[in-house]
This record gives sequence, C-alpha cells and structure tokens, in this order.
Amino acid sequence: MAIQKAYAVPHPPLAIPQVGRGQEAGIQKTLDSFDLIAKEIAAFTPETILFVTPHNTVYSDYFHISPGDSATGDMSRFNVRDVLFKTQYDTELVDEIVRLADANGISAGTHG
Repeated sequence: MAIQKAYAVPHPPLAIPQVGRGQEAGIQKTLDSFDLIAKEIAAFTPETILFVTPHNTVYSDYFHISPGDSATGDMSRFNVRDVLFKTQYDTELVDEIVRLADANGISAGTHG
C-alpha cells in the first residue's frame, strides 16, 4: 500500500451549478482545475481514493477516520435538495491505516 498521487483542492459549494446558480462562472479557473484533476484520476484508475477534509470530526490527540462502511450527504445546507451523494468506504484500508498508526504510536481510528 502506497500513496500514488495527491491533490489539494479548494471545494467551494459554488462549484455545484445548483448551488452556484450562475455564480460558478466566477471560479472558472477552479472548475477547470477540477476537470483536469478528474481526467488525471480517471486515467490513473486508482483502486481507492482517500479524502482528507477539514470538515470531519477533529480531536487534538486523535486522528479520526469516518466510521462505518458508507456515507451519504446532500447540499440541503445550501437550500439544494436534489444534489445527493453516496460513497462506499474501503474498510480494509481503514483497518490497515489504524493498524499502521497504532504500530507507529499514532492515535487514530473510527471511534469518537
């Protein structure tokens, strides 16, 4: 297991047309970057994509990994009810990350 590629990208809600309602034109360079990265990832065909987000549960002494085997979400926070997502977690990878963290003295896991 090794990280093959990494990207750091902003993720403004305006990027979603139903949220931006035309304002997404003001972030066209960001949208173009999203397209470029999406093409690179599609060409790379990774088995798993790992997302690290500042929107997850945060602890000062514990690296929190989202629990369960899937997640769902929507954009209702932005008054958009018809944009939904669902993703499956790679639970084998989660177990391996927790094992490696523990072996290296890093407090991490799905509890919290």
